[in-house]
Amino acid sequence: MNMLMFISALGIFQAALLSGIVYFHPRSDHSVSKFLAFHIFFFCVPMCTPLIQQFVSWQAMFFMDPFPMLNGPMLYLYIRSFKENITWRKAWPHLVLFFIYLIVDTQLYFNFSKIYPLGHVVPEEVVHNPMSILRVCIRLIQLVAYYFLAMNALTAYQQSIKQLFSETSKINLGWIRWHVKAYLILVLLMVGLYFVILQKPGHLGIILLINTSLATPYIYAITFKGVTQSTLWQFQGIKKEAAEEELHQAEVVSRVINPPKNQKHLGLDSDRTRALVERTISLMEEQQIFLKPELTLQNLADELDVPAYQVSQAINEGLGKTFYDLVNGYRIEEAKRLLLDPKMKNTKIIAVGLDSGFNSKTTFNTVFKKYTGFTPSDFREYHDKELANVQ
Repeated sequence: MNMLMFISALGIFQAALLSGIVYFHPRSDHSVSKFLAFHIFFFCVPMCTPLIQQFVSWQAMFFMDPFPMLNGPMLYLYIRSFKENITWRKAWPHLVLFFIYLIVDTQLYFNFSKIYPLGHVVPEEVVHNPMSILRVCIRLIQLVAYYFLAMNALTAYQQSIKQLFSETSKINLGWIRWHVKAYLILVLLMVGLYFVILQKPGHLGIILLINTSLATPYIYAITFKGVTQSTLWQFQGIKKEAAEEELHQAEVVSRVINPPKNQKHLGLDSDRTRALVERTISLMEEQQIFLKPELTLQNLADELDVPAYQVSQAINEGLGKTFYDLVNGYRIEEAKRLLLDPKMKNTKIIAVGLDSGFNSKTTFNTVFKKYTGFTPSDFREYHDKELANVQ
C-alpha cells in the first residue's frame, strides 16, 4: 500500500510536470500541443483521488470524479487540431457533460456528507448506491465513445493526407494510433477494476492506486512522442489555414466518391474524368514528375491547370487510387527497373531510392515492401538468383 501510494504521488507530480512541458515546449505547435497537455493534465487530476481519500476524506473524492469526463474530449480535440483550428465554439459541446457532472457531484458531496461522517473508508452502501453506479457507467461509456470518435477523426485525417501528398514519412501518425489504442486499453482496465470495486468495495483505495500506477507509463510515452510530432504545416512550410482548406477539400472529395447510401454520387462526368486521367498519366510517364520527392497534389494540379479537388476526384474515380498510391506506384516501378538493370548492379540501394523519387532509405524500404512484399535488397537478390538459375 505504501509503495503504491509513493508511486501514485510520484506519478501525479510527474504528470503535472509533463503536461507543463508539453504545453510550453518551444518547438511544438501550441494550437495542437495544448490539447495533449490538457489530456495529460486531466489524467493527472483523477490520479489524486487515492491521496484525497487517504489524507482528506472519501467525500472529497466527489470533486475529482468529473475530471475523467475531459480525457476523451481532449484526446479527440487533439487529433482534430492536426487538421483544423479548434475554436471555443467547436470545443464547448464536448465539455457540457463535464459541467453537468460537476454540478451533480457537488450536490452528491453535500448529500452524502449529511448522511455519513467524514472518514477515509467509503461505505459499501455508497459504492452500491444506484446513483453512484449510474454516474460511473455513464462516465465509462463516454470514455469508450470518445475512443471511436478519436479513431474516426484519425482515419479521416490519414485518408485526406493520402489524397494530397506523395511523401508522408514526416507525417507519421502510427504513434497517435497507438496512443488512441493505449487510451482504450486504460479505459477497459478501468471498467475491469470497477467491477472488482463492486465486488470488494473495501479494497477501493488500493484499486484506485493500481489504476493510477497503470496510467503513469502511458503519460510518459505520449509526452515523449507528443513533443516531437511535426504538424502538416510545420514541415510543408504553409499556413495552417491553407492546410486546413486543402484537407477540407480532400474530405469533400472522399465524401463525393464514397457518398452515403441515401445520397446520389456527384463525381465528375466520365469524359472529364477520362481527360484528366490521360493528362495525369502523360505527366507521370512522359515527364516523370513522380521523381520529385516532395510532389503534392497541388503541384500536379498546377501542372494540369485544374483545381486540385478535380484532379483528386479523377484519380480516385478513373484509376481507383489515391494520389499517394498513384505516385508511389510509379516510383516503385522505376525502382524495380533500376534494381534489375545490369548497369545498376553495383549501385547502392539508397541511390536507387533517391533516383526513383524517394527522399530517404527508410521511406523507400517501407513503401517498396508494402507494394512488392520484398525489401529492395531482397528483391534484387531474388531476381539475381532467378536469372542465375535460368542461365
